[in-house]
Amino acid sequence: MTFVPRELWPIVCGLATHGEWPPRGEAEVNAFFNYAVRQRLLPLLMADDDLPAEVIAAKPRFGALDALFRKRYELNRTGTLELRRVLGDGFLFYKGSDYRHRLYPHPHWRPMEDLDIYIPSDQIGAALGRLEAAGYPRIYTDFGAAFSPWYHEITVVIGGVLVELHRSFSQRVRAAIDYDAMWRRREPFEHDGVDGYRLAPADAILAHAFNLAKDEFSSDLNRFLDFFLLLQRHDGELGDCVARARAWQIERPLFGALHLTTEMFPGARTPAVVHAMEALLDPPTRSFLVNQVLPDPTTERSGWVSGRRIQIRRKFALIDRPWRRLAFIAHHVYETALGSAFEWRMRMKGVKIPSRSVVTPRPIETDKSRDAASRSVASSR
Repeated sequence: MTFVPRELWPIVCGLATHGEWPPRGEAEVNAFFNYAVRQRLLPLLMADDDLPAEVIAAKPRFGALDALFRKRYELNRTGTLELRRVLGDGFLFYKGSDYRHRLYPHPHWRPMEDLDIYIPSDQIGAALGRLEAAGYPRIYTDFGAAFSPWYHEITVVIGGVLVELHRSFSQRVRAAIDYDAMWRRREPFEHDGVDGYRLAPADAILAHAFNLAKDEFSSDLNRFLDFFLLLQRHDGELGDCVARARAWQIERPLFGALHLTTEMFPGARTPAVVHAMEALLDPPTRSFLVNQVLPDPTTERSGWVSGRRIQIRRKFALIDRPWRRLAFIAHHVYETALGSAFEWRMRMKGVKIPSRSVVTPRPIETDKSRDAASRSVASSR
């Protein structure tokens, strides 16, 4: 399958087994498949027929998991359609909820744990009101800062699907992202019966690079594959990306994403990508990031296995401006204190605060089920 870069499966094999490609023996093959599951790559693996015989032979054992990923996509798609019914065009699809339609031939090839959308900050209150009126109230998935009135993401559950509403990609002090201009540039799309709005191509590349850096480039492998596919699809946008990265003060995130992706998948190293990397930052800063900050995703597993100290060092080194690093610390302390105060006040008033761990999602109420319920009520009278 030419859709997947040929380096992907050897990288998965090396991380899963610490051995060379292909995996040998039942234990290594099982470890390889299980790691592909954790990295949300199993649907791609199951669809790839250009694989060694021992990997092909093991596929039937994982057919049930592949079917589960398909079912999850259908559940997620139903939640997406309900979200569109409630909010209309008042949001845009973001991250995986965009990529599964933009980048992948079949949307179920891009598994997702939740559904990410972006809503302009001045519209998020009205959106929450419509969602609550439809039976989807806000839930809290964390403590402290998550209770702040201005926290950058808010969670609801729609028919068993976690929906993350973003008013920004992270704390706004980290960068100078122009969200208003980004919203104006949004573009419509339609695929697999789902329609709506998504980020314009250059904004999608920048947003993805920023989110990879926000996680210190310790993301799952499928996130790097997303970026590879974005570059394949939109490398003509890189000139705009460089100019916008400077204006948004996210040159380090964009350079880091370009460097790591081209190191993992050399096919991404096009002249446009090389030119973009050379146009970002100055040579000493690029050298500092490459040699002292950026991880090697082909040998370092995702999830900050390098430890908290290295994670924090990377986090601050990937913020462009020194004053923003200090502002980020101050903002984090302030937001945590404010959120904790709001949480305490809500609990003292006896407000029941649901959390992700205790939410029991209810089925999505479709037009058909609403009509059936109305007929049932009428007949009972």
